[in-house]
Amino acid sequence: MIKILLVEDNDLDARLTQDILAEWSLEQFEITHVSRLSDAFKHLARARFDAVLLDLSLPDGYGLSTVRQMQAANPTIAIIVLSGLNDQTLALQAVRNGAQDYLVKGERQSDLLARSIRYAIERKRAEERLTYLAQYDQLTGLVNRTLFRDRLLQAMARSKRLQQPLGLMLLDLDQFKPVNDTMGHNVGDQVLKLVAERLHECVREVDTVARMGGDEFTIILEGLMCEEDITLVAERITKSLAQPFQIDTHQALIGVSIGITVYPTDDHDVDELLKHADAAMYRAKQQGGSSFQFHIPHDAQATKLPSTPDRH
Repeated sequence: MIKILLVEDNDLDARLTQDILAEWSLEQFEITHVSRLSDAFKHLARARFDAVLLDLSLPDGYGLSTVRQMQAANPTIAIIVLSGLNDQTLALQAVRNGAQDYLVKGERQSDLLARSIRYAIERKRAEERLTYLAQYDQLTGLVNRTLFRDRLLQAMARSKRLQQPLGLMLLDLDQFKPVNDTMGHNVGDQVLKLVAERLHECVREVDTVARMGGDEFTIILEGLMCEEDITLVAERITKSLAQPFQIDTHQALIGVSIGITVYPTDDHDVDELLKHADAAMYRAKQQGGSSFQFHIPHDAQATKLPSTPDRH
């Protein structure tokens, strides 16, 4: 069953579309009809649809803006424009604005419309898959380096606007290489997946956990009241990752070294913040691992909270 949201203010055109799809025997369509864009948004908010058949001339929406609004309301849904205009330029612009196809009213044989819906859904799924692969780590499902940088830039802007500190953690697993060398890369991959799960358990939903590559991870902590909040998270993480990882008959023991910098106390660009967190992480690793270190900007030495440790 393919669930369709038909957004069409002309009752005759709406009935014709439903009759055309009823003729298609290979698949069944469940059609919900609304006549206003605002009603479409309400339905999308409370139910799942596979595709939207969208008229470009509605009482509360006209032209390409309807496509943009629909795309903004639900970026993952396939959109097929139904228009009374046989305009190739408009059709191209509609696709560029987020539609998967553009069909002209009155030229909708059952096979053409049904196949267009199916192909639009598949194209949208392929698009979403490519977007996912470009932004998320395939092994762990965590945010990857590219999306991490984008999220960090946005978090930095929010931090200054809301005047709330932002914690940036760089994590490197301790004793992970021996796991790969003695137990094999398959076990190592399973450990990395479990590490990702434990890291998520140690932070809030608003925080970002990313895999930078290999056994290196990063975390963005937002909406903090003070640096002590970061210390609590770091303690939680070091304790969690110190617990054994059981993979079938193998038991892996690792740890984690964490470098931390706090923005905007450390008021630099993304690359400098990562360098500072990286340097702090290596200090933690040099002192035995399973610990964390804060980067302290030279001009903040005198104002640093005394209860926030340099090393745990």
